[in-house]
Amino acid sequence: MPEGPSILLLKNQLQPFVGKTVKQAGGYGPMPTDWINGRKLKEIQTHGKHLYFIFTNGVVQLHLGLFGEVLINERKKVNRKFFLEFAKGEINGYVVTVKKIETVGELFDPRTDILSTGFDVAYVKSLISRKPEKDIAGLLMDQQIFSGAGNKIRVEALYRAGVHPLSKAGKIPPKVLTKLIAAVRNYAKIFYKNLEKTGTNKDFKAYQQEHDPQGNEITMKYLSKEKRKVYFSERKQKLYT
Repeated sequence: MPEGPSILLLKNQLQPFVGKTVKQAGGYGPMPTDWINGRKLKEIQTHGKHLYFIFTNGVVQLHLGLFGEVLINERKKVNRKFFLEFAKGEINGYVVTVKKIETVGELFDPRTDILSTGFDVAYVKSLISRKPEKDIAGLLMDQQIFSGAGNKIRVEALYRAGVHPLSKAGKIPPKVLTKLIAAVRNYAKIFYKNLEKTGTNKDFKAYQQEHDPQGNEITMKYLSKEKRKVYFSERKQKLYT
């Protein structure tokens, strides 16, 4: 599943369409698209793993899910789930989920978006404090707390902060929790810069690794509840219980 850095990069790549008028909108998805035809694309925003196309008469919320893809001025041979065609160029979505909302005004909170300048560490810590019995691995994937964080960011942030993924949130010392939150933000920025520079991110010290850069063995554990794998170093990451 695409994580916050991938969505932010996509937003920036789509900027040439801002201010342009939609000639034809469509797709086989259930959302009606007639209301978009002839409308100017005012703005594109992101929040976590969601992309928002903002028009004067409504907003399209787009989510890529596990297998979604958005292509710019390029088409696949399969039908498009959602598309926007302009006088010059087009945006084509495949296996995406879209819905119309009236406004983004109160739709999301920038205080939880890991790549937002409005991210608020104190607020995020307060949200975590409400679930002290939860494993920190699960909370790092909670989009109401860490909007935009996915498994890669989770694994790398935990490793870099030295925190075991099965640590109980309420047992992690405040200074360590602050370090972990900073690691989430810092790695998300590294992730984005790598994508921007090379189109991919391979800067992994723990994710899908057998050993870390110091030669320590990396353990893989399958989290059955969320059906995801986490990778960690038993030696480098402390378990707080």
